[in-house]
Amino acid sequence: MLLKFQDFARCFIGLERAPTSAVKASVVPSLPVPASAPAPVPLPDNDDLLLEIFLRLPPLPSSLPRASLVCKRWRHLVSDPGFLRRFRQHHRTPPLLGYIFCDPRGPVFTPTLAPPNCIPPARFSLPQQQPAGERLFFLGCRHGLALLINRRRLQAIVWDPVTNRQATVAYPPEFTTDNGARCCRGAVLSGDGDALVPGDDGHMMPFKVILIRTHTNDGHISVSMCVYESRRGKWGSIISTIIPSHVTNLPNVLIGNAVLCGFFLWPKGILGFDLDRHSLGVIQTPKCQHPVDSSLVRVVETKDRGVGLAILSKLSIQLWGRKAHSDGVVGWVLQKTIEADKLLSLPPSVDNLSARILGYDEDSNAIHLSTSTGAFAIQLESMQFTELFNVYRIGSNDSCHPYTSFYTAGCGNGQEDNRTETY
Repeated sequence: MLLKFQDFARCFIGLERAPTSAVKASVVPSLPVPASAPAPVPLPDNDDLLLEIFLRLPPLPSSLPRASLVCKRWRHLVSDPGFLRRFRQHHRTPPLLGYIFCDPRGPVFTPTLAPPNCIPPARFSLPQQQPAGERLFFLGCRHGLALLINRRRLQAIVWDPVTNRQATVAYPPEFTTDNGARCCRGAVLSGDGDALVPGDDGHMMPFKVILIRTHTNDGHISVSMCVYESRRGKWGSIISTIIPSHVTNLPNVLIGNAVLCGFFLWPKGILGFDLDRHSLGVIQTPKCQHPVDSSLVRVVETKDRGVGLAILSKLSIQLWGRKAHSDGVVGWVLQKTIEADKLLSLPPSVDNLSARILGYDEDSNAIHLSTSTGAFAIQLESMQFTELFNVYRIGSNDSCHPYTSFYTAGCGNGQEDNRTETY
C-alpha cells in the first residue's frame, strides 16, 4: 500500500521512477498528466508602477512627504519636478490650506486643516521684513498667489507663499497721483489661467495683476482699472466706469477664465470685469431684498459657469443665478436654498446672528460658513461639507481670503526660495 501511494504521488511531483510491478505499470500511464502552471508575470523593473500609485495619493500636504520618508528611492521619485507636475495635473483642484487675512500687523495666515496636514502659520509669513514705517497691505489671493501693495513705494507685490518667491511691479504712472492713496483694490491670477505649473524653472509663474483706483466726485465713484501681464512686462490701457458712492467692499471671484466679479457691492449692482474683452461694467443684482453686508453675500459660480450670488439669511443660503428669458433679457432666478442648520445638524442653541459667510473657494465651488459652534465648507453642487479648523483665530470683522495650493514640503516645491524679481 505504501509503495502504491508513493508511485501515485510521483505522478504529481514529477519524480521519475520505474514501476515496481506490472499492475503499477498499467495503472500509472492511464492517469492524466497535470498541466504545468503558467509562469507568474514579473513586476516591471522600472518605477512606473510606483509612480502610478504615488500619483493617486490624496493632494494633502502630508501625503508625498510621508511617502518620501520610506526610503531614498521613494524620496527620489516623489521629489522629481516632472512627477510633481503630473501630480498637480492629475488632481487639478488644489486643497484649501487655510485663510489669509489682514490685521493691524499685516497679512496673517491661519491653517484650516487638521493635523498632520496643518501648516504652521509661520511657514507662510510675510515675504520679507519691511523697513520702519512701511507696511504691506493684503488685497487677495488666487491660483496659489497672493497680492500685496506697498503704498509708500507705490508697488504691487505678487507672492507665492509655498515657494516664498515674489515679484515686484511698479504702479502704472496714472495710479501714482496723490501718492497712490486712491489705489486700494486689486486682484491676482495666473497668466495661464490656473496654477498647475508654479514656476518649476526657478522663476515665478506667469501672472496678471489687476489694480483699481477710485475717486469720489459729486456723489459718485469713478473706478479706474489697469491690468499688468508678466509675459508682456507692461501695463495695459486704463478703463473706467462710474458707480454709486455708497458701496461695500466685496471679495472678487473669477467666473470661468475670463470674468472677475465683485470688488464693490451696492443695493442694485456689483462690478464686473471681462479679461478677454477688456471691458468694465455693472451687473444688476436680484430685485429681492438682499443685504449689502459682505459677510452675508458672496459672488459665486453657478453650475453652468455663470455669475451667481449666495445670500445668507439666518441659517439659510439662497443661491441665485442668471438666466436668459424668452425675450432675450437676462434676469435672476432662485436656483437653490440650502438650509444650513439641517444640513450641518446644528443644535437649536446656535444663534442665527452669529452666522456669516467666511469666504468662497473658487477651486472647489464651496461656501465657507461660520457659526457659533464652528465653521464648515459646503460644496454647492454635492452638498457635502467638511469642518474647518482654527477658524476661531479669525475675527468677525476680518476680510478673509481662502488660500488654496499644492503644498509638498521637502518634495521639491515646498522649500523656501526667497527669490525676488522686479518688473
